[in-house]
Amino acid sequence: MKLRCLGKGTLIYHPPCLKLAEQSLAADEATAFMEVLSKSPQFKVLTILAEKPQEELTKTEIAQRAGIGRTTLYRVWNDLERMKAISPSRHVGAVTLYRMNQQSPVVQSFLNISRSLTTVTDAVARIEQLRKLQESAKTEFGDVTPAGPAVLIKLLKASATSPEASKPRETLQLSSAEGEGLKGLVSAGLVFENDGNLYLSQLGNQTAQGAAKIWSSENSQSVDQAISTARVALNLINQEIRKLKGQVK
Repeated sequence: MKLRCLGKGTLIYHPPCLKLAEQSLAADEATAFMEVLSKSPQFKVLTILAEKPQEELTKTEIAQRAGIGRTTLYRVWNDLERMKAISPSRHVGAVTLYRMNQQSPVVQSFLNISRSLTTVTDAVARIEQLRKLQESAKTEFGDVTPAGPAVLIKLLKASATSPEASKPRETLQLSSAEGEGLKGLVSAGLVFENDGNLYLSQLGNQTAQGAAKIWSSENSQSVDQAISTARVALNLINQEIRKLKGQVK
């Protein structure tokens, strides 16, 4: 996604950004872990069965849906049966139908891990997006909030989003640079001024929200929340893995 400016120091739109290198490392490690785990034939089979635990499938159907060959399925079948993760449900002629054994402790741990992995995946994607966008934002604008976005953020925080909610210019305590930036915002139609009262246009409101996501402290809080969520989920995965070690050799 590209950055675009309108007027001097006026940010039109940019999504959130990220600045901690540690977050990128955590994202890479989590991504690598999930890639390795997802390549396991056993994991693929259990994932397919977990989508519809009550559905009955033949071995051929399981292999096809899991995207593995019948030879691979037969190679790991003993593992699945030994874990009591899968069990025959009924027979149709000479064909046996199978489904996930939801009473199995291994299956319960697997389902918990799957849910936690989804949480980690979402958090990792969020952190990675923020990291890439932050690099672009820093290259374009540096670490200091430009005057234009600073004015937009002040108006947004003051809830000056309509003529009725307009705020007197002096209450915003604009710096000289921000006063100059305001001229560009007014010219661009992002801010309206009426008798010294200022308020955001609809486009200005959207732009202000984008600017706030980049430069306000709320952005750091959202990043911290994503990291915290990922760490909690990874801790839950570790707990389930330790539990599995006591159940499976």
